Amino acid sequence: MVRADPIAKMTKNPHIAEWPPGFLYAFSRHIVSLSWLDASIDTDGPTDDPDDYDPKAFSISAFVISVRDIWFLVTAGHILRDLDSRLKAGRRIVKSRLIDGFASQESFPPIPFMLGDALQWYVFENGLDYALIPLPPTFARQLIAGGVSALTEPAWTDMADSLDGYFLLGFPDQGADITVTSNRAKGNVKVSLGMPLLPIQRVDDPPDVLKCDTERFYARVPITAGNVDGKSITLTDIDGMSGGPIFAVKRTDTDRFRYWLVAVQSGWAPKSRVLAACPIQPLVDAIGTCIDAHDAELKGHEVDVDDVEYRA
Repeated sequence: MVRADPIAKMTKNPHIAEWPPGFLYAFSRHIVSLSWLDASIDTDGPTDDPDDYDPKAFSISAFVISVRDIWFLVTAGHILRDLDSRLKAGRRIVKSRLIDGFASQESFPPIPFMLGDALQWYVFENGLDYALIPLPPTFARQLIAGGVSALTEPAWTDMADSLDGYFLLGFPDQGADITVTSNRAKGNVKVSLGMPLLPIQRVDDPPDVLKCDTERFYARVPITAGNVDGKSITLTDIDGMSGGPIFAVKRTDTDRFRYWLVAVQSGWAPKSRVLAACPIQPLVDAIGTCIDAHDAELKGHEVDVDDVEYRA
């Protein structure tokens, strides 16, 4: 069984403190971690040697959007591309989970998920880096019950002309503690995730290593101090935050603000501390095309959020 403590722990940030109460909550209710354990399996099944089994656990950044009432888990395309490569190299998914509840101060049991059997699409080429997993209503309802809210069309349309900042949300490897114990074909995973909301500064002159023909969003990432599980760390690396959402924010008055989803985190150049992300609108347009093309497979995926009981 996967155990998780999905409480946001990296909140001591002076940039966030400048904003109204509930600032972190507003964003963290959209984020979910997709976690899985895969293992090396030979043609005869697992061996008795733990080194041959070689379990590896992953917990990646993702978020939820709703298009035509269908919920989609969104992350970076290279994440599912890399997973496909692992499976083709002789590994298999032992178990997978959705970890939610980051907007609350409660720890919820992770939701067993059928990664590998679920519908999924991804692209990772020419600067495009998107992945989609449509969520059947049974899973969407469990996420809703844990406080997750899907981003909808107002979150990526009619963005203000002048903005007061940009923020990246996700689960950096530096803030994660993932422990795996195994016994042949069985594996147990304990996951504890730090979730910083990082202020970033948009730039128009990215390093050459990040440039491509496709339009992308570029921003500089500051070195940020935070607290994870009672331990102070300096977040020098955003590895693990691929697939996380980037938000634009505008303060409307002293106690209020608006925000928009602008991009999906893709990659970055550590030396210059500049990230590259993929704009959200091309993804939303592709989702509409995808729904039309896979109408039969997505039939019955519409999510009715009425009468949902929230988990306590």
